[in-house]
Amino acid sequence: MLKIFWVAVLAFLFSCQSSPSEETTTSSSAKTSASQKNGKTKPMVKLPVQHIVQRTHPFSSDQAPDYFRLALHGHSIAKGEVEFTITTQDGQEIYEENFPAADLEASMVNEVPSPTTPTVSEREAYILKRMDEFVQPTDFVAPAIAPNAPVQASFVNETTWKRIQANPKAIGFKYLLGKEDGRLLVYDPEKKKAVRYGSFGG
Repeated sequence: MLKIFWVAVLAFLFSCQSSPSEETTTSSSAKTSASQKNGKTKPMVKLPVQHIVQRTHPFSSDQAPDYFRLALHGHSIAKGEVEFTITTQDGQEIYEENFPAADLEASMVNEVPSPTTPTVSEREAYILKRMDEFVQPTDFVAPAIAPNAPVQASFVNETTWKRIQANPKAIGFKYLLGKEDGRLLVYDPEKKKAVRYGSFGG
């Protein structure tokens, strides 16, 4: 009987020592979770859209037009960023590029020479004008690469160049960023996306 009594006492003492350890672990886990919540990176705040332009024109195929879209994001037009995308009719995005709105404004010095510094309103109006005129029928070239044009492997390798050159239905698209950074895009069926294959200006 005495042995049973001491066994019960020892069991009671052991349980008293174990409980605080379990509670501490649980408490520590709760603090870690709370710390993770408090330290969690806040989601990126979406910048407001200042201006959107969308045009359609045959590009990846001469059978159906693609969607050329420019969206200007930011708290102001002059300091915003332009997202330029090309999407096929079935919803496949084949090109995406982001650049500062200032890249559209840079050519203003060539088109609107003035002895005085343009105002913010004039700069913003010019950027919106450039966006509206970014995609025009005259900006498309077919074939994208003339049959007798020498290989230019600055942006694509020779194999890609010759593959595009061999396709008389390939359509090129040209656009200008900055003062003289002219760019040429063409759809590459093998890569299933638009690629830059040349430049002009500068």
